Amino acid sequence: MRALTAAALILASATAVLTATVPAIAEPKIETPHEVFNPDGTIQRLTVKPETQPKVRSLAAAPSRLKPVEINGPSENRIDLVILGDGFTADQQTDFATETDRAVAAITEREPYKTYRKLFNIWRIEIDSPESGVSGDPTADVKKNTPLGAAFFCGGGGTERALCVDTTAVWQYATALLPQADQLLVMANSTKYGGVGYDRIGTFSRNVSATETVLHELGHSQGRLADEYDYDGPEVYVGDEPVEANVTINAAGAKWQPWLGEPTPDGGVIGAFEGGKYSRKGIYRPSDNSLMRSLGQQFSLVNREKMVQSFYSATRPVDSVSTPAGQTHNPAQPLVVKTTDQALTVEWTADGQPVAAWNGKRTLTPADLAGVGKDTFALKLTVTDPTSFVRNTAYKQDLTQTLAWTVAKNNGNGATATFAKTGDWGSGWEGGVTVKAGLVVLPAWKVEFDVPAGFAITSAWDADMVRSGDHYTFTSKSWAGPLNPGATARFGLVGSPGNFPGPLNCTLNGNPCN
Repeated sequence: MRALTAAALILASATAVLTATVPAIAEPKIETPHEVFNPDGTIQRLTVKPETQPKVRSLAAAPSRLKPVEINGPSENRIDLVILGDGFTADQQTDFATETDRAVAAITEREPYKTYRKLFNIWRIEIDSPESGVSGDPTADVKKNTPLGAAFFCGGGGTERALCVDTTAVWQYATALLPQADQLLVMANSTKYGGVGYDRIGTFSRNVSATETVLHELGHSQGRLADEYDYDGPEVYVGDEPVEANVTINAAGAKWQPWLGEPTPDGGVIGAFEGGKYSRKGIYRPSDNSLMRSLGQQFSLVNREKMVQSFYSATRPVDSVSTPAGQTHNPAQPLVVKTTDQALTVEWTADGQPVAAWNGKRTLTPADLAGVGKDTFALKLTVTDPTSFVRNTAYKQDLTQTLAWTVAKNNGNGATATFAKTGDWGSGWEGGVTVKAGLVVLPAWKVEFDVPAGFAITSAWDADMVRSGDHYTFTSKSWAGPLNPGATARFGLVGSPGNFPGPLNCTLNGNPCN
């Protein structure tokens, strides 16, 4: 799903800024908001025709920059949340940074974000606006030329607190700088209270209470939770059992049975309270007044549980392993597992038998592996988040990740990787590496090596390449498929300068190449 590599994101964090021009989008992402938020904490459904949505006066690229706010791991295993500023001039970007930090602090003080903030990478996008402020502040007749077109009185001027944006422009700026963004928030340079919710975009202002709108919208977009307020719809709910986890037509609340009677952070206990999803009768919610019903509240236990499950549907407990799962690990090498920074249980088995001494270990040393007393054995790792936030047994599988290897000497029973240079013209060279499976199937492969100082590999094909200084890593393409015993795969290389003597310290799946 994500287009940038972990190395690219680490580079972004190190340099603290990426800049981009705004590309044209072939199919504009025109969205309409579905609800608006009031200062008293009540929420209303909102119907806005697409043609009344804000449109920026010009899509000429305003200077924009991507800056990391909080980076907690590789983007391919994190939820990328992006906050874009609108109506902030170049001289006001420091204000935007300060307001972003304040908003992030408010969001991450609320559960489950407080416990699970390490599953997120948070970014901000600075866009230099030609004018300060946004349209509709303080009155409907005020018009401002801003890059994202943020405007109060959205939808023809009928709803003052409705703070809409040009969603096409929002997606243009976001995807130009962070194509893999999962969730977008737009902060308007205004202290006037307001905000609306789209599908994957939420808007809010600098008003200190406006982050409540963001939290409610994250409940929709990340938790796929239903609204729990009981107005703006038919008096009696008519329909099948809702797909959302926090509403039901069962008057006993069987849908959230594990939580019934438990005290909930939003007050009272979990039960079955009539009214929700815009109807007063015939439908039930798990608590009296959660954040999905009124702003300023906490998420209920049922809300919180579903959000944690949703976090783990987008991320996994394990970030990386030194030998890819499903492959053969050489016991002469350590097996290193990197996990997310959560409270996790780590358990190992060897040939199906638990190894209690390894519980909690994220690195198995050669001495650990030799202690099994077998030349070849099946190794399995199970990493689980044992959180008390989740009781639904159907969700627990999302909080568990199991990886397995065969531990055997000789790099998977004879698998090899061999470098050969095919051309050299003084200023550069061309060559390739041939990977050959041994006596067992090689499901995937990873070749790593160093190059001597002063040399560099400039391109590769038929493998994915990642560079870190003089160290290079090449992994098999996702479409390549496994190598059957004795089968080969080759990837090509071009480098500079010429007279390349060959790679150093070559490993195949963590073991010597030959």
